[in-house]
Amino acid sequence: MPKKEKKDSKKVKNTSSSSAKLKKLNTQIESLKADLSHSDEKYIRLMAEFENFKKRSTKSLIDSHQNSTEKIVGSFLPIIDDIHRILNDKNSSDSQIIVDGISMIESKLKKILSSYEVEPFDSKGDIFNPDFHEAIMSQNSKEKENIIIEEFEKGYKIKDKIIRHSKVIVSKGKK
Repeated sequence: MPKKEKKDSKKVKNTSSSSAKLKKLNTQIESLKADLSHSDEKYIRLMAEFENFKKRSTKSLIDSHQNSTEKIVGSFLPIIDDIHRILNDKNSSDSQIIVDGISMIESKLKKILSSYEVEPFDSKGDIFNPDFHEAIMSQNSKEKENIIIEEFEKGYKIKDKIIRHSKVIVSKGKK
């Protein structure tokens, strides 16, 4: 009978060993579930923070755009006032007063544009460059070919970025 006792004792050891392994695995499973739950909560919080960040950024961008628009429009209002004064001046039949008024308005406009770093650039006498110029015509002239002989509208740039191309007449060359 000693052999049977050995088998029974092995069964008890195996059962208790299996039970211990099962408990250990259950503990690991519970630990992993808790970690997963914690990660899910972290992910949800992170997504909520990101959504809030996007909303704040969008609002900030809209506010910045609104403030810029108000600043730009506000800088032009005195010019509108000057035009209104010139048009409503009862003594404005004198053409020199009108010319002086328009000259004053032009000066103010240039000052405003300059404050926004908008500068005109001259093109007459330059070589035609499609990055800066828009050719509206070409004519025979005493100048070499592709030289700008007349400028209909000035070009403007902000720093190095062209915001309006010069409208020009380009020489076809001598004929």
